[in-house]
Amino acid sequence: MLFPTKEHDMAQDDYERFVTPIQGRMVDSVWRIVRESQETEDVVQEALIHIMQRFDEVRKHPNPTALLLRICVNKALDHVRSRTSRNAAMDRLAVHPPQDTASTPAQDLARADDRRFILDFVRTLPDREAEAITLHALEELDYATVAESMGCSQTTGSRAHRAGP
Repeated sequence: MLFPTKEHDMAQDDYERFVTPIQGRMVDSVWRIVRESQETEDVVQEALIHIMQRFDEVRKHPNPTALLLRICVNKALDHVRSRTSRNAAMDRLAVHPPQDTASTPAQDLARADDRRFILDFVRTLPDREAEAITLHALEELDYATVAESMGCSQTTGSRAHRAGP
């Protein structure tokens, strides 16, 4: 929307009046699950976007405060599950890298160093980017397969390549 309308301004005001009083409780609820400040901020931001996109439904809920807190808890649990799953997958890759039977011990050592570097780098990325890099660089899938498995276009997959290590 290029020029916000009066209705848009009113909706924004309603949203802020509705969410602001319980925003501290939302942050506390997420932090109790996530336990990291930056990740807590990210998860709360995701929850707020979700709430804003469905604000008319949220406003009509019989207990909107409980619904807002439930959305936050669900987003936090999704985040922790994703983080746990991603870390477990990276740990499996570090322990059991693909075997190349024609390589020398020096090549194996260099490949292991590369994998450790990539794993350390991937752990710093947001979930979607980490997934793309892991699938391409560590699982050695081509861009089309990565894009298909992630449900995005191949262009998005190639952006992950340019952002990668």
